[in-house]
Amino acid sequence: MKGSKLKKPSNNPSVFKIAQIWRIICFISMSTSLGVFLVSKGWEAIDKEQIYIKGAMNTPREEILGAMKLNLPKAILEINPKQIEENINRDLSVQAVSVNRRLTPLSIEVKIVERIPKAFALRRGKNGQEKGMIDEKGYWIPIFKSSQNKAHSLELIVDGWSQQNQKLISIILRNEQKLGSQLKRIIFKPNGNIVLQTEDFLFIYLGNNPAVLKQQIKSIKQLSKSLPHELIQSSSTILDLKNHLKPKLFLPKEIDISK
Repeated sequence: MKGSKLKKPSNNPSVFKIAQIWRIICFISMSTSLGVFLVSKGWEAIDKEQIYIKGAMNTPREEILGAMKLNLPKAILEINPKQIEENINRDLSVQAVSVNRRLTPLSIEVKIVERIPKAFALRRGKNGQEKGMIDEKGYWIPIFKSSQNKAHSLELIVDGWSQQNQKLISIILRNEQKLGSQLKRIIFKPNGNIVLQTEDFLFIYLGNNPAVLKQQIKSIKQLSKSLPHELIQSSSTILDLKNHLKPKLFLPKEIDISK
């Protein structure tokens, strides 16, 4: 019985040419269809109901929509995601934001990474004292209705926050564990002086020299360990560290706490 012979692929140039033509036709057809779809969908207008926000647990939706600064309804191709990201970063205190356009379904997706509150904060505004929160880097976080419970649960207080003090706050918070006892309050006086309150000391006067702040923090821990236990336990010890090389201890009646 003779074995069946396998047919070799045709080497006819015309067959290859026809196949190539069909591939080109299919490619052009698909590209045209995709282009028509993009154009038709891209110029459809979207409204705020088609904006989906993720990750915003404490920032109200209306605050984010307002910060986006979009005049809706608007064609999705006319919306610039990068511009929206810049607007949100400028107007809201968020750690990160990303904005993406979607054609199927037609929508805008906004992903927010919120700052994590570290302390309750007070600052002086145009209309008097304002309440807020700060994160570990000292950034101001507004208090909305959805974040009021979180704000009230924070034990640490920063009094006198300003952008000028933000870096100093960050340094203190990063070195909080080096203080020797729990930090309760950071106070910035109008004259620039820094005052701390801890579990061991009623007041710690640091003055207004940021260059020696880290050295002052080290001195606080050393003094917390070396001072008599009874003195610290009284919770009325006042430490003057404006000159960290010559620390001074005072009783509350012996110093003016307004300075």
